[in-house]
Amino acid sequence: MIYLNNAATSYPKPPSVVQAMTEALEHAPKSALRSNLTDSDNVLTGLRQQLGRLFHINDWNRIFFCSSATDAINRVLGGLRLSTIEVSRDNHNSVLRPLMNDTRPRTSHFALTIVPHCSNVTGEIHNIKRVCQEAHALGRIVMVDAAQSAGSIPIDVDGWGVDILVFTGHKALFGPTGTGGYYVRRGIDLRPTQFGGTGRDSSIIRYEEGDWEYEVGTQNLVGLTGLSAGVAYVLQRGVENIYHHLLEETLWLIKALKSIKGVRVYERSDSKRLNSFGLMEEGNEEQRGSVVSFNIEGLKPSDVGYILQNSYGITVRTGLHCAPLIHEDLGTAPLGTVRASLSCFNTRADLETLVDAVSNITSSL
Repeated sequence: MIYLNNAATSYPKPPSVVQAMTEALEHAPKSALRSNLTDSDNVLTGLRQQLGRLFHINDWNRIFFCSSATDAINRVLGGLRLSTIEVSRDNHNSVLRPLMNDTRPRTSHFALTIVPHCSNVTGEIHNIKRVCQEAHALGRIVMVDAAQSAGSIPIDVDGWGVDILVFTGHKALFGPTGTGGYYVRRGIDLRPTQFGGTGRDSSIIRYEEGDWEYEVGTQNLVGLTGLSAGVAYVLQRGVENIYHHLLEETLWLIKALKSIKGVRVYERSDSKRLNSFGLMEEGNEEQRGSVVSFNIEGLKPSDVGYILQNSYGITVRTGLHCAPLIHEDLGTAPLGTVRASLSCFNTRADLETLVDAVSNITSSL
């Protein structure tokens, strides 16, 4: 099998991830807050420090863990007292659905801009530093969805001025499903949406306003141990090295697919989408994430995916990819696209096989 659905969940994982999770199940839990182990043995503290290095977050104690980026987004949106919210049209349903189904009245605390770092449909990378500068000039705070970029594209939270960052563990960070988290800049009043045991001061039942705790209940220590091993792999290999390798392979794939008659590849330039401030996004076409969306003239995306899977052993994803608004802009609604998404474990031979398969399919029409 050739696996090209890494934008959904990465596969394979580094062997170190499997080993770390196995050892976590075989040994006593490493949680300093719920045992007599010292803090240096606490996997959560170590993981926060790792992610601080990877995302360039000096205040790494402000990184909190939960089950996914979707969980993180719901916690953030549910805990902020917001007056207005604006989103770019390439946001994922993990952002759009919480917003569209929240019937609570808006208050007058914060105005929020939400933007994905990298589109999971076109691979477009937003200029986050510019977004933050323009948003802050308007008195807004910025939440960045890094689900598609964490681990595969360099991130500089402090340097860019990001206020809130959400991430998932099961994609390019090579952790297991059921892991993720968020960073919230100190000074932003985020009320927790969940309360319960934390292992810290058990005498507290009612919190003072602002003296919040965000990680309640028993954490997924086995999963977060695996995530820690995945982040260690990314740090060891170097996220810049991973990004440049993936960029080279992705640009090769785009060029090869474009050369096939009857194939349309959807890129940044195809989108009429405006950024959240009403300006056309400036960007370099040579800088993008490792996501390639395409269609074959005369075939539904779902049919192409079926043929690739069952005739060639190639796993891709088809449909709207949980980002319906950008497909309206691309003209690919309601059927969507075929999406091939790479990880650093994919080889040029994998991509050549995909291109040959697509060429065979088009020539048979």
